[in-house]
Amino acid sequence: MADNASAEPSAASQLLQQHIAANSHHVTVEDAVDEDLGKPVPAADATTADSKPSWAEPMSAKAAGKQKAQAAAGIDTQSHELFPELGGPKPKASAGVAPVWSAKTNVNGKANGASPANGTHVSAPASGVTTPTGTGSHRAPTVSIPGRNVETIVLEPQHLLSRNQLKRPLPDILKDLNRRSRANVTMMNGGEGRVKFEAAGPQDVAVQALKDLMTQIGTKQTVRVPIPHSARAHIIGKGGSTIKSLQEKSGARIQLPKVEDGAAGDDDEDGMIDVMVEGNALSAASARDAILKIAGERAANVNTRLKGIPAEFYPFIAGPKNSLVHKLEEDKGVQIRVPPHQVWSSQLPIAQGGQRPVFAPAPNDNHIQLAGDRAAVQAARAEIERRAEELRRELALKQIDMPKGRHQFIIGDRGIPVDEFFEETGCAIILPSNDDEDANVVTVIGPEDKAQAALERAMDLAMSMQMSNIDISRFHRQAPGGAQAHARNVTRYLRQRKEIERLEKLYNVHFNTPYSQEGAQPWELYSRDGKNTIRAQSEIKGLVESHPPARISALPVDPFFHQYIRNVVQPRVREDYHVHLVVPEASDINAPVLLVYEGPSSPDSYQIPRSQPSPAEVKEMQKFLQEASAQIQQLVNQQEELSAASLDVPQKFHDKLKKFIKKEQENRAANQIPVRVSNIGTIVNFRGPRSAVESLAAKCEAFLAQEKEDEKERGFTLEFEFPQKFANHLIGKGGSHIRELREKFDVDIQVNDGKVELKGPKAKAEVAKTHILALGRQLQDETTHILKIDPKFHRELIGAQGAQINRLQTRYKVLIFFPRTAKPAKDDESVVEAGSDAGKPRRQQAADEVIVRGPKKGADEARDEILSLLQYLKDNSFTATISVQQKQVPSLIGSGGAVLDQLRQVTGAKIDIPGTRDSPDGLVEIQIKGTKTQVAAAKKVLEEKKAVFDDTVIKTIDVDRKYHKTLIGSGGSGIRDIVVKAGGSDDRRELARAIQFPKQDTDGNTIKVEGRSDVVDKIISQIQDFVSQRESQVTEVIEVPQEKHRSLIGRGGETKRSLEAQFKVSIDIPRQGSGQTNVKLVGQEADVAKAKAHIESLIKEQEGETVQVPRALHHAVANNGQFFRRLKSDHQVTVDHAGAAIPAKPAAANARANSGALPLITDDAEATADVHSWNIVESTSTEEGEIPWVLRGSPESIEKAKKAIDAALEQAKKQNATGYLILPDPKTYRYVIGQGGSKVNSIRKQSGCKITVPRDQAQGEAIEVVGTKEGVEKAKDLILAAVREGVNNSKAPREPRD
Repeated sequence: MADNASAEPSAASQLLQQHIAANSHHVTVEDAVDEDLGKPVPAADATTADSKPSWAEPMSAKAAGKQKAQAAAGIDTQSHELFPELGGPKPKASAGVAPVWSAKTNVNGKANGASPANGTHVSAPASGVTTPTGTGSHRAPTVSIPGRNVETIVLEPQHLLSRNQLKRPLPDILKDLNRRSRANVTMMNGGEGRVKFEAAGPQDVAVQALKDLMTQIGTKQTVRVPIPHSARAHIIGKGGSTIKSLQEKSGARIQLPKVEDGAAGDDDEDGMIDVMVEGNALSAASARDAILKIAGERAANVNTRLKGIPAEFYPFIAGPKNSLVHKLEEDKGVQIRVPPHQVWSSQLPIAQGGQRPVFAPAPNDNHIQLAGDRAAVQAARAEIERRAEELRRELALKQIDMPKGRHQFIIGDRGIPVDEFFEETGCAIILPSNDDEDANVVTVIGPEDKAQAALERAMDLAMSMQMSNIDISRFHRQAPGGAQAHARNVTRYLRQRKEIERLEKLYNVHFNTPYSQEGAQPWELYSRDGKNTIRAQSEIKGLVESHPPARISALPVDPFFHQYIRNVVQPRVREDYHVHLVVPEASDINAPVLLVYEGPSSPDSYQIPRSQPSPAEVKEMQKFLQEASAQIQQLVNQQEELSAASLDVPQKFHDKLKKFIKKEQENRAANQIPVRVSNIGTIVNFRGPRSAVESLAAKCEAFLAQEKEDEKERGFTLEFEFPQKFANHLIGKGGSHIRELREKFDVDIQVNDGKVELKGPKAKAEVAKTHILALGRQLQDETTHILKIDPKFHRELIGAQGAQINRLQTRYKVLIFFPRTAKPAKDDESVVEAGSDAGKPRRQQAADEVIVRGPKKGADEARDEILSLLQYLKDNSFTATISVQQKQVPSLIGSGGAVLDQLRQVTGAKIDIPGTRDSPDGLVEIQIKGTKTQVAAAKKVLEEKKAVFDDTVIKTIDVDRKYHKTLIGSGGSGIRDIVVKAGGSDDRRELARAIQFPKQDTDGNTIKVEGRSDVVDKIISQIQDFVSQRESQVTEVIEVPQEKHRSLIGRGGETKRSLEAQFKVSIDIPRQGSGQTNVKLVGQEADVAKAKAHIESLIKEQEGETVQVPRALHHAVANNGQFFRRLKSDHQVTVDHAGAAIPAKPAAANARANSGALPLITDDAEATADVHSWNIVESTSTEEGEIPWVLRGSPESIEKAKKAIDAALEQAKKQNATGYLILPDPKTYRYVIGQGGSKVNSIRKQSGCKITVPRDQAQGEAIEVVGTKEGVEKAKDLILAAVREGVNNSKAPREPRD
């Protein structure tokens, strides 16, 4: 064997020698025929190049493109039997015809896709990469052998990997391929240094064998495929479906340029972009042909814009109501969009000295668009351009200067629609834009014979409103800073408060309120009704007069702080100073911030005043405005000094820099104002606090420098393997996850055939690789669960628009598949459904199967949650149906759905009441769903309500209106008692429906009663009894002394209500202070007699006993009423004075002694503990005589009360002194009171004095001590001792807690 091997080289060695001997590398497409039938026609060279030996490093695409090209032989690479399927012969399409979308030529000047040598040739790809050859239609006549099919491919040396690059020797690869495949693949010499491979077997098996072979031995090639820009979206497909299918079918990688990089120079779809195809020679050619096929099918239609037509021509081109455009669309079969006429424009035609006006082309974003078949679009374009030339010759221009305030009444909300003006006059109208305040010219464009009439029409519309001027500056001529400046401030405030808008709606008028930096100009008031003009003027006068300069002040603030003031400062100023801020908008950026005093109210509830403020209010306004202004200035001044910086950033880095700046701004400190960033062209400007600007600018500069360095490494490619079964996880739904990774790591990521390719800076690519590999390891334990779930539950498990299932997929990082419906799949199906299992067969999913696939832990948890939810649905899927009358539905729903919501809440069931319009037979089917218990409970309640409703009757009864109020009772208590007693419900809604009284503003005495028949009868019976009783009532008057009225009323009317309920009468007691003594009793004669007798006995019992008390001791004993309250609580005895005048309280003496000033609170507590102010005042009274104390109660109680009074009088006679003690620190008063008042009570007992400690304990408030002179002194000493003890205890160190 060894000798044979040395004597005769192997087939691989022979092939190597042939490759080394070859001097030229080129690609041809050759006919492969049976060698027994003759030699095939030789193919001409496609390209020639001086290169290295074929097993050396393959020539790069760039180098290959520089070689001199030669004429190619006439072989068709577009043939479908050759590429991409490598199938049997098919009709060959003519490749010599340039595609209809080819609007540009190749570098060599020939149409794209055509060879200079022969019309049937296709030139080599622009990159210089050549195309392999195959056999097909050029085969010589052969004998067809049944069951025998041979697929052939001929390769140039540069299409093959070198021996060093092959993982195994070529014979071993072929041997292994033949063993695994049902096809038999052989290699032979193809002549001129080429290699030919034949695969014999069934067609699809043979084709797949050749593809598998090329995957192992083929070199990577790059093909540049130019296509129309309009075909880009079709190559990608919905959610990337088309490009994904192309890559899977061909095995090549397809890359399209980004929109910003590959977009055509204009918006026309004739622009070209380059698609890059990477793969071996066979897969690249297959992908290229498929792309060209899609582009050829899609590029027959174009979308273009007409950029040279002035916008003023658009109404004349479109015609009234777009009639001319519609006709042109029907005639040419295209779609035409003419932009609407822009009435307000700052670009006007130029007309000089009687010449025709010169019209400028429309701006970039306002062009006529045409879409449709290329030829039809060209014809429509020519027609429109011809019409435009006619309009240039025909149209004239008329102008008139008119006050700008009247422009709004010509066109727009207050005028007529622009289309109506054109249809009526045959002319277009142009008004100056709102931004140009000085422009007042109204322009009419139209035919010479119509323009003047159109101008007259515009004038008529403009003058249809009456106009009057209101100079609001005259109301405050003496305003500081000038009357006009204040008028401007008032105007800005009323605008911002939308008060002017409110007046416009109220009086059907319109205000034009111009102002500038110098001040406000007179307001223009437009109205069609003179009366409304007067009303609006009157209200404006009140508004302006109520806002004098004292209410409004202006504060200049750097515009940088406006946003900070609006978001942070304004709420604080509103709450602290009741001041509203008017912060300038972007259109008025240089205006000052206005401070307007609005008083203590919320911004939403504030009512703008209509009258002048009083002097006191003016003073208050000025105070708060000054404080608010100082606060704002302080907050602004606290901010760091402002500075600016700029950075020149190339346009291609702007998007990344914006994201970087946004992230940095979000991470700033909470109290830091964000830096303002803007750009003009490539210059990015920063403005804000100095440190923040310097920091952000430095970070951006470093970021830009890093991006520039990264840009140099964008060509770096890193490829590694990633399990194909987890590719869908890596890509994410709709590509969301892979987009997130691209943005996070700033690298391009491509996933294809179990490999991930990263393209970008090396360091970032390495980090991305680490992250992706870690993700792969997490997914290695992927598990699939197949759940058997009844299809009727699928919809609720999925949730509205997939919300429920998407939540589970996101939470557990799994994929959940529900069976597809029978309807055809849509193009926009999600990646999860349509492409997650791409590349591997997917078994047919049964209708009751739900598949959960993902990492084991997540899949298990997702499965458990789905099953739990399923069990819940099963438990809550009991249903019931109840039919009710249509007219019962409102009562079941209730006001705002209250009744139905309550029923759902009580029972827990889902209750669905359909619309009554869907029930023509008068019955409504109510659906109940929930657990078995919930459905039963809801059904029971509804059936009860149904039974009640079916038995519901409505009856009426006439009752004199004078009894209605009494029937209703206080707060509806009368109705409630009647209905409940009759067996009805006490529910508020049910009560309102059970008895309905006529409204007060209507005539009539009829009362409507609704409910079950037995309840209604009982209610009517009660009402009749009530009326009968009322008609037989008598009225009795009893004289009761005025001082005894209170005892009949009782606390809060309690006694009166008790008497009325006890004797079934109505008692009317005169108001206190009226001087009347007659008390009315109304009721049945017997009841009135009983009530009268009872009241008379009460009055007699309350004849009290009088005790005379010296007037000088009255207040000492009463002790501010505490003594009276004690008599009532201890002995049930009340005290009054029979109308006698109460003695005046003695004047309070000066509490502070004439000793020196008290020490400060800040002085040392120990040094000041004994410092105090003490003053004793002898009690004297100028009152003479006695005051009666009338005691009322039981005889036993009165005796006890008299003894208590005698004791108090004796005590009061002894208490002839009052002491006033002031301590330096009010906080020490708490030591006098003690825990729960224990200390002060102890001092009271020891001294026999009354001691009053002030509640507020403000500095200077005295402790009052009343008693004998000796007792008062003793109480003072005890108080001071208590204070010293408390101070010393507070200083002592606390023992640590256990």
